[in-house]
Amino acid sequence: MQVNVDVDVKNIPPKVNNRTGKAQYVLANQVHADMNPYVPALTYDMRNQSTVAIDGKSIIYHTPYARKRFYVPARRYTTPGTTARWDLKAKSIHGASWARVAGKAMNLR
Repeated sequence: MQVNVDVDVKNIPPKVNNRTGKAQYVLANQVHADMNPYVPALTYDMRNQSTVAIDGKSIIYHTPYARKRFYVPARRYTTPGTTARWDLKAKSIHGASWARVAGKAMNLR
């Protein structure tokens, strides 16, 4: 048995590019929301002064000490469940749902 399949790939790149941008933005917003509970919150400044970049490629923490809190673990955290590298903690808990969110935004699932 032989099957011949012809696929017109000319229209694929524009659709994929459009969906990728949307999915990236949707995913970044979901990641931002899911990471927030793990961000150290002594005064809640880092949580309240963070945004998703316009291009959807990054999450920006606007406080001057955010970089240090991200990379250097504190001796103790006043808010339970918070930690340095809150991205890794959130990924271990929410990673599978992030894949579903991105797939849904690209109309893959």
